[in-house]
Amino acid sequence: MTNKLTETIAASAAGGPAAQGAKQVLDPLLFELWGSRLIEASAGTGKTWTIAALYVRLVLGHGGAQGFVRPLVPADILVMTFTRAATRELSDRIRQRLLNAAQCFRGEQAVASDDRFMADLMASYGNPAARRQAALALALAAQSMDAAAVHTIDAWCQRMLREHAFDSGSLFDEALVADEQALRIEAAQDYWRQQCYPLAPDVLALALSVWSNPDKLLSDLQGLFLQDLPADAGQGTLGEVLLQASQARHQALGQIKAGWAERAQTMRDWLDAQIADHKKSWNGKRLRPGFYTTWLDALKAWAQGTGGSDKPQLGTGWQRLTPEGLQAARTAAAPALDLPPEFAALAGLQITIDALPKVAVAARLHAAAGVAQRLLLLKRQSGSFGFSDMLRRLHTALRGPNGQSLRARILAQHPVALIDEFQDTSPLQYQIFDSIYQTQANHRHSALLLIGDPKQSIYGFRGADIQSYLQARQATAGRHYVLETNFRSTGPLVEVVNQWFEQAEAARTAGAFMYRQGPHNGLPFVSVKAGGRKETLRTAQGPMPALSLVHDLQLLGGREMRAVFAARCAEQIVTWLNDPQAGFYGGNEEAGGFQALRPADIAVLVRTGKEAAAVRRALDSRGLASVYLSDKDSVFDSAEAQDLVHWLRAVASPQDLRLVRAALATRTIGLSLDELGWLAEHEEALDARCDQLRQLRSVWQTQGVLAMLRQTLHQLSLPLHWLARTGGERKLTNFLHLAELMQTASVGLDGEAALIRWLLAETGQEGRQNDEQVLRLESDADLVKVVTIHKSKGLEYPLVCLPYAASFRQKNKKSTNFVSLTDETGGRQLLLDIDAQALARADQDRLREDLRLLYVALTRARHALWLGFSTLKIGNKLECMTHLSALGYLLGGAEPRAAQDWLMPLSHLAQSSPGMVLQALEQASACTPLIQPQEPAELPAPAAYSAKFERDWAIGSFSRMARDLTPVMAGSELSPLRKARPADDEDSPPPAPAQTDAGPHWAAGPGGAGAMPWHTFTRGAEAGNFLHAQLQWLAGEEFALPQRPALADRLRRNCQRSGRTAQADGLLVWLTEVVQTVLPGPEVALSGLRHALPEMEFWLPTRAMPNREVDAHCQAHLLPGLPRPGLAQRQLQGMLMGFADLVFEHGGRYWVLDYKSNHLGGDDSAYSTQALARAMAEHRYDVQAALYMLALHRLLKLRLGQSYRAEQHLGGAVYLFLRGIKGPQRGVCLLPACLPLLEALEAMLFEEVAPI
Repeated sequence: MTNKLTETIAASAAGGPAAQGAKQVLDPLLFELWGSRLIEASAGTGKTWTIAALYVRLVLGHGGAQGFVRPLVPADILVMTFTRAATRELSDRIRQRLLNAAQCFRGEQAVASDDRFMADLMASYGNPAARRQAALALALAAQSMDAAAVHTIDAWCQRMLREHAFDSGSLFDEALVADEQALRIEAAQDYWRQQCYPLAPDVLALALSVWSNPDKLLSDLQGLFLQDLPADAGQGTLGEVLLQASQARHQALGQIKAGWAERAQTMRDWLDAQIADHKKSWNGKRLRPGFYTTWLDALKAWAQGTGGSDKPQLGTGWQRLTPEGLQAARTAAAPALDLPPEFAALAGLQITIDALPKVAVAARLHAAAGVAQRLLLLKRQSGSFGFSDMLRRLHTALRGPNGQSLRARILAQHPVALIDEFQDTSPLQYQIFDSIYQTQANHRHSALLLIGDPKQSIYGFRGADIQSYLQARQATAGRHYVLETNFRSTGPLVEVVNQWFEQAEAARTAGAFMYRQGPHNGLPFVSVKAGGRKETLRTAQGPMPALSLVHDLQLLGGREMRAVFAARCAEQIVTWLNDPQAGFYGGNEEAGGFQALRPADIAVLVRTGKEAAAVRRALDSRGLASVYLSDKDSVFDSAEAQDLVHWLRAVASPQDLRLVRAALATRTIGLSLDELGWLAEHEEALDARCDQLRQLRSVWQTQGVLAMLRQTLHQLSLPLHWLARTGGERKLTNFLHLAELMQTASVGLDGEAALIRWLLAETGQEGRQNDEQVLRLESDADLVKVVTIHKSKGLEYPLVCLPYAASFRQKNKKSTNFVSLTDETGGRQLLLDIDAQALARADQDRLREDLRLLYVALTRARHALWLGFSTLKIGNKLECMTHLSALGYLLGGAEPRAAQDWLMPLSHLAQSSPGMVLQALEQASACTPLIQPQEPAELPAPAAYSAKFERDWAIGSFSRMARDLTPVMAGSELSPLRKARPADDEDSPPPAPAQTDAGPHWAAGPGGAGAMPWHTFTRGAEAGNFLHAQLQWLAGEEFALPQRPALADRLRRNCQRSGRTAQADGLLVWLTEVVQTVLPGPEVALSGLRHALPEMEFWLPTRAMPNREVDAHCQAHLLPGLPRPGLAQRQLQGMLMGFADLVFEHGGRYWVLDYKSNHLGGDDSAYSTQALARAMAEHRYDVQAALYMLALHRLLKLRLGQSYRAEQHLGGAVYLFLRGIKGPQRGVCLLPACLPLLEALEAMLFEEVAPI
């Protein structure tokens, strides 16, 4: 270990790879765990394993000068990734790695033969004492993983804003809105009303030329919500912006038009002369007077202001009247031509006009900024925020006046951060990390480890930006590391993928991923080694090739290509599955070393829903079922969502026959034409359906929409009909998914009509961003998986088919309303006015991302890839456009080729890749059905069930123990998890006397006029619970009611909100006395407490706790001799829970305090020592005190450990009767701690499991 470290340091000092910025192979044992470092983890190279290994070293403080400055606990180490599922997986893997390491260090488990890291790590702890200490640290870290800082980036930002609210300027009571679409709709509609309604007719016409209605406005702005707008966008009103832009454009057009009427006449005169004098020199089909006179008349009319548009309508004249166009209209024998300069000027005229600022651009920028500002206001008013708001707020806070303080606090909390999937970060996310950890500075006392693969940066549509990775790569120059071994795929498959990208890296000027500029390459391809796999995939023909590429060099359009290659792919899959010898050899020893190939082993990767549908149709036609996975498609876009709108309307209004007929005719209900005809002809049949809908409406109104929809499934036998047809599982999954979403939404909606409006709005929305709406997997059966490439990232499959490997979606002006291009500094430039150059740059970015998508697709397979390669045309064009695809670029570069010319680069690649097989597509594809197994596989015999479980397990509390003691609590069937209110056991107040003009009846109370407020305050459970709530709130304010006037004002507001305004002043006097009263026993007032915990919750495991034994112990040790009602004869076995009003420490002793608002009499003398004791016994507060003291006793034993002495540290229970604070005992009934009682009760609890 020392020698390796020395070699690495020496290489750095001598200008080796570490010094020059070359990538170094990461050794998890020697990797430096401080500063900022970039780790490139190519597909399948063990990224998660590496993170867990580095985590172990951080916990141990391993590495000396290469390690972190101190050992860390899980709460110190921030691990971030991008999905909740990924955080769970990471947390589980880290926990398991820590546990395994602890067991290895203890000698309880042998180190795995292939785990060189663990063997070397243990070797560096040769001392047995050091190993024991390391094992303890690892075990404690594993135990505390529930509190580990493993978060998604959004969740971590929310946590930082909440925990550091003062430094970040965040509010405490805001709610996170996962899907902002509803607020966006409202903001867009508000903007339309505020900005468009006041416009004058001529200005309104300009606005309507941009958006015809608010829906068009929102649709136009959807993509702009994630973009950074210019700082001056949104200033002024829309009318002012439209007028200014229109006037500026009009003025510029006026300057451009100057002189063009004369030029048009000159051009016409010249052409007339040419046709008259040199007619034989011109091709009459390309240039004739009828053509050019029309064009030049339009040009002249435009120049004179009578053309009616900003640009002259020349049609093909724009090309023909240029020098190049005129030369093309000459005959072959025509002499050289000296053209007037006006024709050359016309070529520049079109460019000049197109370059003018457009009114629509200014309007769109104003609308984007205005709607964004309105959206922020709506969020502020509703106390909500979105995911993007969290990032902006934290970023702003880190750069604000308290930024340094916030950064210091976060660094102290998380000195080390590991960012997984870093290639998917947005610029704002990286700026947050950089502000905290200062990437370029490479600090010794903090660490920022960025782990990802830029070749897999494919989530640009979610805001991810590969430029963030490239900036971090530049900031960490000299500190780049790679994981060099692929453990996912077989050796031949790794070699083929390496060869594809290596040859492109060498042959293409811009490199394999198009980021090379001169000597600098921001994203080079670095080949990986193969760890190999034990098993091999074989068919009857022998080992399956690592990569099979089927090509069709006949020029096809998109629809034809999808059908042809879907059929060929499906045929190939069926051929494999029909082969009894197809399967995995050498892996499954229990099955004799052979495991047959199953449908679930095969994944078909696609880009779009159309491609998925084509593949699934082809599979279905061969009798092979499939399942579709996508991370973009929403359940609200499904046919079931559309049909449910009709069904809900019919259920809500079963008397409306029009709605009933529409609902019954939907595809989801699925009645045949004969059944619908019968309903149309027979009123009694339709009436029966209406009665059925009335019953369902009753279920909806009483049990909720989820119960109603499940009844719909049952009564109409829909699952039976659906599952008998293709796609039935998808239909049933969507239906149940929608039912759950509607049930959740109905909680915040009022009535059936509101829920129908909500569903209708959701089905018409665009730009949804809620993961809850993404289509769910309809089945986990043995089915072929059709998966989008985006969804497949992070997954792996034994066999992968990519039938549309050469497909692409070129950027075009029609479908592109803005582009965001990278500028020279690596930042982003937003363009709403898209010219040809900008569109070309945007399409280049598209091709770069397509290359990364192709890399992701090619690296999902463990054993084999099957690819389809087609030569594509776009629309009616006859040119082959395959060079614009990612696969086309890899094979032949960016230069266009004829369809048949693609065979040469394909053949060359196949010759240089031993694991690749090239096949021509058979033009007449067969349709072979899948051979179904004759007999289903025999199920294994069920294992004998021998587990034992507790049938009498329950959750208990003092409230349940004493439930039958008072009329209020008797017969109460509270849920065991419901927290009983503190004063629920108090007697109800007597009937109120009649109101008089003198004021509320409680103003005088039983004590008469002039009595103290604690005797006149309303009695009963509701009043008692109100008092408890106020004291609980005051506990959080350190009971500083006398010292802080603001608390008195808030107390009055609390009284006002609860309808106790007339009692507010009296309550203020009362509670002021309460917090200042010195408590007998602890000899301290509440306002004098410095260490207090309100509402302490506890859960204690009970083995067997019979009420009669608890009763006997309490009667023997607490308030002895006093008669009291017995507890009901029950036994608690399970968990004992409760909430103590207040636990506090004073003078080294710990006490539990409970507030009691019981009314014992009309004056202070009614609260004598004997009266308090009788009240305690009557309500069995002695049992409550015993349980609370037991909980505190257990807590102190855990926290203080061996230094705990009950007789020294445990004071007892203080019961403060609030109405007796001026009585002989100041309202306190003191129950000192009784160790024999606590030991007897503790014996009824389960022993806790010893720490690992």
